[in-house]
Amino acid sequence: MSTATSVLRSLFYLLKGSHSRSTVIITMGTLVSCLIVFTLAGQTNSMALQAFCSLCIFDLLFIGTALLSAWNIENRNTKVRQKIQSNNNDSSTALFIPTQTVATFSYGTARFEVLAVFTSTMLSILGAFFILKESIEKFLEDEPIHIGYLMPASFITFFMHLIVIYFVPNQSFDHVIAASSSSWLQEHVSDIFQNLCHYIPGLSRLLLPRINPLALLCWCGLAIIFSDSFLLTMGYGHFVDTLSSLLMAFMTFGTMVPMAVYSGKILLQTTPAHMIGQLDKCLHEASRLDGVLEFRHEHFWALSFGTLVGSLHVRCRRDADEQLVLAHVWNKLANVVQILTIHIFKDDWLRRQTHTFMQPQVTHHGHSHSPSNNPSSASAYNGFVVVT
Repeated sequence: MSTATSVLRSLFYLLKGSHSRSTVIITMGTLVSCLIVFTLAGQTNSMALQAFCSLCIFDLLFIGTALLSAWNIENRNTKVRQKIQSNNNDSSTALFIPTQTVATFSYGTARFEVLAVFTSTMLSILGAFFILKESIEKFLEDEPIHIGYLMPASFITFFMHLIVIYFVPNQSFDHVIAASSSSWLQEHVSDIFQNLCHYIPGLSRLLLPRINPLALLCWCGLAIIFSDSFLLTMGYGHFVDTLSSLLMAFMTFGTMVPMAVYSGKILLQTTPAHMIGQLDKCLHEASRLDGVLEFRHEHFWALSFGTLVGSLHVRCRRDADEQLVLAHVWNKLANVVQILTIHIFKDDWLRRQTHTFMQPQVTHHGHSHSPSNNPSSASAYNGFVVVT
């Protein structure tokens, strides 16, 4: 009963925002479109149309990820406001803990969005393999194809997909699309558009540097369906429909793989490739600070989209001020690493001190607070909490 109450409360908070209400309306339209287009696809008996209409299934997964992202943001903001209010009423020293935590999940809800994106892309890849199998079976059965509903169903899918991609705010997929590598379809289309913009420079704002891969997949799919309908009308046989469905499946596979690889690497706790150069630069600058001798056991990995976690050991001189070295190293890395743990020890193996330095609050990722059990063991430094 408590689980159902929690779900209903989450839906209530989710529907309070205007963007969420519009998302729910688009979700209802997508469900109706799915019923219509798959009914028409079954009547036409065209595998190419079924492969193109599978974008409606991805649209539902896309909307689900957007709703989960909105719920996660609302949940974080609510908890941050509650903790700030409780902190204002409590004068004791508080330790800022990165991200909210849930008893069942050690990483809190921060990784839910990553898992949702990975699941959506992997299901689309599995759907592409299913289309490959069904296309070969349909070609061997040699069943007649009715082209009467081919174009209406494809236009419904086309417009509904563009509405979902451009009118449903989805921070998770926006980050993955921007950070992941380009698909082979994007690269080939970008080469064509670069040559086109060489003659028509005004199109560079619209077509360059690269188009949204999900929108590009929709445009290419519509072109394939249009060509398939034209060739079937000319009487080229069922092989054209099979070839069109195979091409659609390969394009879906090529579009989803880079996004699945990027989100999968985050789940494996690896360092994002686009952050390695910036991390190396910050570490090099921090290593040249006064009092710093060397860094050891550097480990940085992505907790979620836009949240980097890191830890390192800093060996400093015997005469160096540990608190000052700690603050200087943190200042160099804080702009890149949102959750940072630094262990400071002097060049003396008989005496070791460990400091944990945490950022009190991040604009995009709220932190929860918990009262310190031993206030005397914590000291404030420039508005931050240092635990020794």
